[in-house]
Amino acid sequence: MQCPRCNAPIEEDATFCGNCGNQIAPVQAQGATVAVPAEQTQPSANIPNFAQSRYGSPGPSVQASPQQVRPHAPMPDTPAQGASIPPPPRRPNIGRIVIIVALIVLVIAGGTIVLVLKNNSNSTISSNTGGVATGLVRFVDSQNSQGGTNSLSLNISGLAAPPAGSQYYAWFVNDQEQIVKLGQLTPSSQGFSLNFAGHGTNLLSLGNKLEITVEQGTPNAPTGNVALTATFPPKAVVHIRHLLLAFPITPNHIGLLVGVQGQTQQLNAQAQLLHNAEASHNTFTIQCVAQSMIDIIEGAHGHHYQPLSPVCASQNVNIVGDGFGLLGPNGYLTLAAAHASLAATQSDATSLIRVHAGHVEICITNIQGWLTTVDNDAIDLLAHPDHTFKVQEMVTLSDHAYNGVDTNSDEQIDPVPGEGGARTAYIHGQLMATLTLAANS
Repeated sequence: MQCPRCNAPIEEDATFCGNCGNQIAPVQAQGATVAVPAEQTQPSANIPNFAQSRYGSPGPSVQASPQQVRPHAPMPDTPAQGASIPPPPRRPNIGRIVIIVALIVLVIAGGTIVLVLKNNSNSTISSNTGGVATGLVRFVDSQNSQGGTNSLSLNISGLAAPPAGSQYYAWFVNDQEQIVKLGQLTPSSQGFSLNFAGHGTNLLSLGNKLEITVEQGTPNAPTGNVALTATFPPKAVVHIRHLLLAFPITPNHIGLLVGVQGQTQQLNAQAQLLHNAEASHNTFTIQCVAQSMIDIIEGAHGHHYQPLSPVCASQNVNIVGDGFGLLGPNGYLTLAAAHASLAATQSDATSLIRVHAGHVEICITNIQGWLTTVDNDAIDLLAHPDHTFKVQEMVTLSDHAYNGVDTNSDEQIDPVPGEGGARTAYIHGQLMATLTLAANS
């Protein structure tokens, strides 16, 4: 015999299927004479309804007399009468579950805190500087130096304070990993700063990279984490160094803008001497100074270059420049403009390089125009010492060539046509070398 519900084999006289609990035959109470269909009956109040705890509240009880049939409504999972009754389901231990869940939460939270603290301890600087801290390194001449680019000014904003017991230090590093210590950064309300003087050393010769590190104590070499770094663009910096550091064919291999500034300064000094000679009507001195100015402007290869007469020295006229010349196809001005342009057109040139290279070129164009006039006036004065009306123009334009001129009365000399001279060109040459500090990646 098989159960009609689950097809499990059952005994011939079985009332319920032992596999699925399906009722096979009617159940009659003791003394009953008639079987009542299951769908018309209700559970007895005298028989515990174990399905209640699993399926909800039972239906209403039916009172039975001794002669009545005591019906039992079959339910899908109702066990057979007389069979062993399964124990009621164990009530979940809520307290234990709560404790276990709490322990899991504590373990997860503790692990998260450890990871956060570890990350913070390892990357405190980078998390505070990435995308926030900005800094510029500007190269200048020290107070007692001209043309040396031997000092720098470093300013950083947005940089978080270093960890307790640590300080920020700046270093120059070259390709051979040789290191020059620049010093400890000073905190201020604006961020951090450092002023460094190289004591006669041109700082552009020290290295290709500048680093800001986090150090403890007083280090002699960088050992801590790098917070910020800046690197000269390798292609453009070649030409910037030609302008400010060294050029292979100049006297003493000086930088081209160094030569422009130095030679125009000498020319301006000679123009003042010319002014004094004109005021004293000293024709001989006027001619000596005129030749001196020609030699400075044109150089030893100029068409009108002449060594000064030994007698000129008795008039305190003995300056003829360094012989390289300001004007001409191979003079300081032409070559400086060319290398400013070369720096700006390199593939790694920054926007700062391009902007300030343009300023240098504008100033050089100004100087070339002024000095062409001065040179022509000096040639005329040399041939005609009585043309002293040329003197004032020569004095004025020589001053413009060195110092520049404020044409719009805004109390500053800008790198614009008609204003900027050699000093302005030199300053903007140094601005071409400006480094931008960024978070170390």
